Amino acid sequence: MPDMQTAERSGHEGQPGALTKGAVVLSLHAHIPRVLGRYRLIDQQSDYFDSYRTRDLCQRYAAECVIPTNRILTSAVHRLEGQFRLSVSVSGIALDLFERHAPDAIASFVQLVETGCVELLGTPYHQSLAFAYSIQGFAEEVNRQRDRLEGLFGQKPRVFRNTELICGEQVANTIAHLGFNGILCDAPREALAGRSGHRVYACGHSALPVLMRDPELTAQVTDAFLGTPDGVGPMVAPQFAERITEVAHDGAAGLFLDYDVFGRRFVTESGIFDFLRHLPDQVVNRQGAVFKTPSDVMAACGPMEELHLGRHVSPCEWGGTLSPWLGGSMQSHAAHQLYALEASAAAMGEGPLREAWRCLQGAEYFLSMSMLDRAADQTRHLIPHLDGPYHAYIVFMNIVDDVTRRLEGARGNLDMVQNQVSAD
Repeated sequence: MPDMQTAERSGHEGQPGALTKGAVVLSLHAHIPRVLGRYRLIDQQSDYFDSYRTRDLCQRYAAECVIPTNRILTSAVHRLEGQFRLSVSVSGIALDLFERHAPDAIASFVQLVETGCVELLGTPYHQSLAFAYSIQGFAEEVNRQRDRLEGLFGQKPRVFRNTELICGEQVANTIAHLGFNGILCDAPREALAGRSGHRVYACGHSALPVLMRDPELTAQVTDAFLGTPDGVGPMVAPQFAERITEVAHDGAAGLFLDYDVFGRRFVTESGIFDFLRHLPDQVVNRQGAVFKTPSDVMAACGPMEELHLGRHVSPCEWGGTLSPWLGGSMQSHAAHQLYALEASAAAMGEGPLREAWRCLQGAEYFLSMSMLDRAADQTRHLIPHLDGPYHAYIVFMNIVDDVTRRLEGARGNLDMVQNQVSAD
């Protein structure tokens, strides 16, 4: 990323972490998991995932969301000659599936990154909850994703976006130790204690810069297309551009969205793609704020106030805690059983069984066991004919039990071979 001008590097006096000019930070996130099969203990098979439904999910996600969105973003970058800058994060499992089933999606990311106006963010490879159970496993997952991005796109991520935007002082310290320069999270009202959520703060003993999403702005995007007539995109864009410019002012307005907002949650006929096509021009033409990447903002802000996030903070729409993923007894038991296999899986070395164990760590599988209606809406596609959280738990634990059996069997065979070698 190019260096910022010296005049832009200092915040306003009395406003630590502020900017000399308002910034709009657009960040898009792409992730799809593998679809679980309706696994039963009597199946005794090593393939725990539904390959047909996983391929279908991947191809539809790529065709409906990723490719058209990236086409619009790439066009906007070229049209506005560098005045439109943004960041993108893609999970490692999504990249794996795209390469296998939708290579055009990879090509669209390559074209977008090659514009030079897109910052790639680090993120956990499988969008797991390892940060809550194994810091070492979390670090390995993050490093694996970082290496994947650098090998595929030639860009090493410097800013991190955790699973579901969950942050906390332990996560921030770990990420800083891994060499990242900043992290994204939601705007926690209690931690902010009345302070602006549009500034950059320092988190943890590492003083890692934290850039926050504006939950109200994000909700305004989705609310604008709920129950509205088709084709409202061009009408919504000017209004939203005016609003986001006002909010940014001398801070950073974080608009963090998932790719599935475009084309899946809101189909083409709703006007969502027209909205995305018009928004960059509308913001740039107003000249009240500029588009920046997270690294741009963190480099330009002044001294930062400390932000005490505590152990874990999730987005406000999920209540700010880990309860949607780990709050129920089924979820907690499933997670503990899965992560108890970490040492055995590592001892196996690289192979299909260890990769299956890694894939099972995806946060969405634990969310599918939640009693929340919103959780059911977001995860019903993860298991064919999912009959609710109890069924999700049973299917998941059937798989975990079989992974356990196979790991124990493999460990037993390894011990037998080692004993035989010692005897010889």
